[in-house]
Amino acid sequence: MSGFSFTVIDEPLRDLIDACRFRDALTLFLEYWEVSSELSPLSHLLAAHAASRKGEFELAHTLGARAQRDFRAIGDEGGIADCASLLGAVAFERGNIDEAEAQFHSVLQIAKDSGCARQKARGANNLAIIAHLRGKLDRAILLYEEALDAYREVPDERGIIETRHNLVLCQRDSGRCDEALHDCTRAVEAAERLGVGGLIALTLLGRAELSIECGVLDQAAHDIERAQILAWLEGNEPHVLESERLRALLALRHGEADQAHRHAELIWARASCSGCALIAAESAAISALALKSGRRLSEAAVANDLAVASLMALGAAGRLESHARAWRSLA
Repeated sequence: MSGFSFTVIDEPLRDLIDACRFRDALTLFLEYWEVSSELSPLSHLLAAHAASRKGEFELAHTLGARAQRDFRAIGDEGGIADCASLLGAVAFERGNIDEAEAQFHSVLQIAKDSGCARQKARGANNLAIIAHLRGKLDRAILLYEEALDAYREVPDERGIIETRHNLVLCQRDSGRCDEALHDCTRAVEAAERLGVGGLIALTLLGRAELSIECGVLDQAAHDIERAQILAWLEGNEPHVLESERLRALLALRHGEADQAHRHAELIWARASCSGCALIAAESAAISALALKSGRRLSEAAVANDLAVASLMALGAAGRLESHARAWRSLA
């Protein structure tokens, strides 16, 4: 990075992000950004990562795009791929699924050209998430397995745990609930051994949602509480919102229709303002189900139209099918 003289905050930023201290990382970057135009592309990329975890997606996109431009200027293919992963993740959160897919495909292509196992793992894992969202479970499972093989080659224990967790959610949607719940618990335990707060929260949220589906509501409530505390401490806004969405879903499963509706509406508004498109769409779906459960049928019909339109806009065929089943079950 000889073309960029100001790299003094690269390592402190990396340390803060590795510790999941996203607020502190972004604050550090912004303090230097105000006084220097020569921050390294790595600093921009790390700050973009911190901004995305805080739910500041516009800033994350701006910084990630700047970093990618600068990496291109010095011919750093690894940096270009890292930026594509970040920009794809931001696009996914904002509901721009086609753009996210294009970015992740570019990561996979760079990985194949360079032979980088880590980039191959990231690209395959992220493309699997999109395939899962679109209801293409067989393709998602194949991609997750490809990602696992690549992460083992690195090796990258954090990547292995995250990908296994994602694979578990595919098993759930394949109808293997008991097996998925057992595997979810193994993922939580592995994340706890590694001691990474963000990864622990991710696996707890996955187990919480699965526990709700399986009727293990006390476990779900406990996991939601733990995940939300971790997310709040780290300043991870998408995880905070996901925790709150699951609280609304839990209230619905407890038969508390009015509470579930009120909470889901609040999360829909917050997620929409933050740009978390999938959380917003899924919150709208909970709101519609809660209204129907409470026999507020005319309001439920309007809310359901919004939920279905939001999920369709994301191409979330799997979520649409699950929502349709839940909607019919309340008839």
